[in-house]
Amino acid sequence: MSKRQKALDWLAKLVTERRKLVVSVTVLITLAFVSQIPKLTADPAPESLLSSFEGEEYAAIQRRFEEWFGERRTAVLLLVEADDVLSRESLQRIQDLSLYFADKPWVDKVASITTLNIPRRMKTAEDETDGPDLEAIDDEGGGDLDDLDDLDDLDALDESTADSQGDLEDDAFNALLDIIESDPDRFPGGIAKVGPALSAELKTDPIVVGTKVTDEEAAELATTVEGNPLLLGRLIDEDHTLAGIALQLPELGPREMRQAMNELREDLGRPEFANITVHVGGLPYLRTVIVDKMRTDNLRLIPLTVLVCLVLLLLSFRWLPGVLMPLAAVGVTALIVVGGMGLVGEPMNILNNVIVPLLIIIGISDATHLVQRYRDEVLGDADPRGAGRRTVRAMAVAVMLTSATTAVGLASLVVSKTVMLRHFGLTAGLGVMISYLVIITFVPAVLTWAKPPKAPPRRDRNSMFTNVTTSMVAKLLRWRWLVLALTAVFTLGAGYVASQITVDHALLDQFDEADPVYTTTLLIEEKLDGVRPLELVLVSTKEDHFMDPEMVATIQRIRNWAALRPEIIRTLSYGDMLRESYALLADDPGVRSEEFKSAKQIKGLVTMMSQRKPAPLDAWLTEDGTKARVQFKLRDVGAQATMTFLDDLEREVDAELGDDETVSFSFTGEAYTGSRGQSAVVRDLLGSLLIAVVVIFLLLAFFFRSIRLGLLSIPPNLIPLVATMAYMVWREIPLNVSTVIIFSISLGLAVNGTIHVLARFREEMHSGLGREAALVRAARGTGRAIVISCVTLMAGFSVLLLSSFIPVRNFGELIAVTIGGCLVATLLVLPPLLRVAGGHGPIPADD
Repeated sequence: MSKRQKALDWLAKLVTERRKLVVSVTVLITLAFVSQIPKLTADPAPESLLSSFEGEEYAAIQRRFEEWFGERRTAVLLLVEADDVLSRESLQRIQDLSLYFADKPWVDKVASITTLNIPRRMKTAEDETDGPDLEAIDDEGGGDLDDLDDLDDLDALDESTADSQGDLEDDAFNALLDIIESDPDRFPGGIAKVGPALSAELKTDPIVVGTKVTDEEAAELATTVEGNPLLLGRLIDEDHTLAGIALQLPELGPREMRQAMNELREDLGRPEFANITVHVGGLPYLRTVIVDKMRTDNLRLIPLTVLVCLVLLLLSFRWLPGVLMPLAAVGVTALIVVGGMGLVGEPMNILNNVIVPLLIIIGISDATHLVQRYRDEVLGDADPRGAGRRTVRAMAVAVMLTSATTAVGLASLVVSKTVMLRHFGLTAGLGVMISYLVIITFVPAVLTWAKPPKAPPRRDRNSMFTNVTTSMVAKLLRWRWLVLALTAVFTLGAGYVASQITVDHALLDQFDEADPVYTTTLLIEEKLDGVRPLELVLVSTKEDHFMDPEMVATIQRIRNWAALRPEIIRTLSYGDMLRESYALLADDPGVRSEEFKSAKQIKGLVTMMSQRKPAPLDAWLTEDGTKARVQFKLRDVGAQATMTFLDDLEREVDAELGDDETVSFSFTGEAYTGSRGQSAVVRDLLGSLLIAVVVIFLLLAFFFRSIRLGLLSIPPNLIPLVATMAYMVWREIPLNVSTVIIFSISLGLAVNGTIHVLARFREEMHSGLGREAALVRAARGTGRAIVISCVTLMAGFSVLLLSSFIPVRNFGELIAVTIGGCLVATLLVLPPLLRVAGGHGPIPADD
């Protein structure tokens, strides 16, 4: 007796003769992991999928970007929509919302056009004695406005107008002299005239004072906003129909954040805000929405998945233990896996959220084969323990192979450089193997206690199914060459269609058009500066290089080129802050379009703006002038169009920098990682799919001890994948991170039916039957279980079509299509293939 047979005999005896021990250990282990479920956390951030990409330059560039220019603080964004947001009535509504939420304990700061410290020049007699001094000039260029990066960074809000007042420091005085001396024609009176004028006319306090907006304040706001590039397109749109209110939040835990966002939704429904049209956006709010949707999905999809599988099992077995035990097995598996995630600190995210439904569907599919075999054995022998032993001996290897190949398909994601994908593949792969252990030990142990099913009538539906299967396989074997020729033609045609598939990804593809997140994001893109930033990072080896007027002009030419591109909504750089500062200092908006006169002038402006800490320019230009940042806000045009723009922008930057060898550049930002990173991840996962194919082939060749059978198992399982890609072209579903993982998972699932046919085929060949007879017997013995298994998988994954997430719905649809293709290939293609190339003569019994 071989070592394999001895191991199988030992396992069979353990399961059937030490049943109480097996069941007790299973229950205790399950309870131990259940106790860890409360430790489970949620990571709803959709950007984590790409932000966790490792092994490339992306992560290093992003880290350097944050070191040089600081980390962005996120905020909730309230978008107020009206016919004219600068009318007194609309401004009053904005002020009411701003003041109301400013008092909330979960809000740190509020920024809106009615509460911001907006610098402006006011030629009024009243201001001659109480205006702020020259040091307040540093606030005008970005203290309040410039740090509204993406409408969600409020770090540089002034503590108060009074804090900026005081005596002019030496550095500021010298900087002002440098500015005036660089353009003496613009300042004919010199420092003697400019100083008193600024002291009398410069105001940096909020325009709206108190709770009520007056007509005078509304008129002043309209005048100040007009033409201000740091407000228009960022906090208010150009046609004055949309204005933003940014709520900066403190560091909140998941529970506190969810409570805060629920309170926000309730507050916006208050009667006093009934006449205000408000849209809610921002990353904290989006994360809360995703958490709620994940929770809703779990509460809806898991019971529906179980219900669908329950109905299919009832129709298939009509034996209560055969229905309940697969459900019990997947329940135990799910509890152990979720508890294990809590134990090791693996969060529930947009990928891990499908693990439980996935394990339920896969586990029931595998358990179906074992229950079907036990049912056949116990009907032929009234001894349940004997039937249980024969079932374990016959099915342990085959079910382990199906589980192992499924786990390999999932675990192939471990080679990915994306942390979230690696963890998903590893967690799901381990879950599948845990499911195998539960199915091969716990299920037969309990089944041997159950009352055996009644023997069916001689002529029943089972007999009809067996006759149909036998007749079909016999005809397929007779017309084997025609079947294989038609399969080859179909594969070539599907391959051609599949070659037209596109690799693309757009942010809004993840949401339904009726989803408020979709509506708000589209509104921000159409009215403001969008949600997809691309950061150009410029680094020079020469100190103060980016304070050279020629360098500022070069950056402006790059921005002018980009502004003509249809992908671009708006661009921004430190030059905007400097020009706005200079326009305020000179009391002439026309200087915004002029070039700077000298490096001395730019350094003077930088010094003036650097007096307050944190300095407004710190987020755009380093203190030594060797690193600068240029921001491009892109439309959601998709990854392919974004990469085309990136290639063109890279060439434009190269051309503008010319022979300046002191400057290097790189890119970062969501638009960059979401396009270049997406493409890299897709290539990475396609490589992992190839690895999975090789590993699965080696597994089958090893367990069946036949390279020939290992090779023959590949075509019936790759053909459905090619057909699925062709289906994606027809459905216009692009290949991206959320769809490419389907192929790794599907490959592991697709091979399951092939494994059971090959195992039964070899079992029949052991008895000395010829290939045709062995194939007919194999189809008769496994066909029913394969059909039940595949239909269960298809129906189970079809439940995911009810998900709140489009990627999850695509996931369920495409896997269901792939499994359907695998069912057809296993029943129609594999038997003729084995007949033609499966070898000659019976297989020795000792093989």
